[in-house]
Amino acid sequence: KPVEDTPAPLASSSGSSGEEAGDDLSQIKGVGPKLVTLLAENGVTTFAQIAAWSESDIAAIDAKLGRFKGRITRDQWVEQAKLLISGDKDAYAQKFGQNG
Repeated sequence: KPVEDTPAPLASSSGSSGEEAGDDLSQIKGVGPKLVTLLAENGVTTFAQIAAWSESDIAAIDAKLGRFKGRITRDQWVEQAKLLISGDKDAYAQKFGQNG
């Protein structure tokens, strides 16, 4: 019998196939490599997850960010994630500047 050698998917609502790493969260301004790692350790790997955060979600994740606490609201991650999901690069650039 074949052995299941594929890892279970991460807790994500993206439903993307074959991309276990999720989205490139470093596209969000204010999110660098350390925060990408920290978010992944807390199960956050997609723009969709961030875009769906409520105030209580933000507070819960923010409490786990240590020296990066406050970045979520200051850098408007939820709004950035929503624009990145929409693919509206012009709207993103107008509000947050060029990406990349």
